[in-house]
Amino acid sequence: MPSDQRPQLIWDLPLRLWHWALVICLAGSWITAEAGFEWTQTHFYFGYTALALVLFRLTWGVFGTLHSRYASFVVSPMRVFRYLKNVGSNPTSAGHNPLGGWASALIVGLIGLQASLGLFISDDIFYAGPYNSVVSDHTADALAGWHHRIFTLIQIALVMHLAAVGWHTWGLKERLIQAMFHGKKNLHESAGNQEISEHRATIALVLMVLATLAVTALVYFAPAPVFDDFY
Repeated sequence: MPSDQRPQLIWDLPLRLWHWALVICLAGSWITAEAGFEWTQTHFYFGYTALALVLFRLTWGVFGTLHSRYASFVVSPMRVFRYLKNVGSNPTSAGHNPLGGWASALIVGLIGLQASLGLFISDDIFYAGPYNSVVSDHTADALAGWHHRIFTLIQIALVMHLAAVGWHTWGLKERLIQAMFHGKKNLHESAGNQEISEHRATIALVLMVLATLAVTALVYFAPAPVFDDFY
């Protein structure tokens, strides 16, 4: 590490746990979607979990530590443009850089939309989302189509995300992957003190419990699925 840099704690523990939980959830959703009919119910559970994680992230973006708040990294388009003009020569950002901040918000938004659409679709045989019965068959088919399209967009966004992380990690030597495990980034002394002093774990636990209860209630109190009878 250069002598003019020092490690500072940037990413709080709740955000890091959320990040890896979402990685597992996305992988599980993908695998169960491709694994066959018998994994459909598990696929639904991954979708419910993803929705709870998205709800938590949205609230943590308001009540979390400094670098977890959306207000700290969702910046104006002009700042993104200035960042892109000097890409490769910008100083290391304490949290998300201007482009990465918008990318992060986009991925969370896409996942939230994907999980929400899954509440309304059906395989027309045995499994249906908890709110499939409140929409027409035509609408459910249209939403299912968007469910597949948005998953493709998520795949593209994740590939771009991994490419950017790889470039920053091995090209710019920022070690972003390691930072998402231990929470620390090496910052120049000129950046000043950007370190967080607490993880707000209690608040995070309360928000995660509330998000889980909200999704559980959403599913539990939904109208019973309706299937056509075949004789």
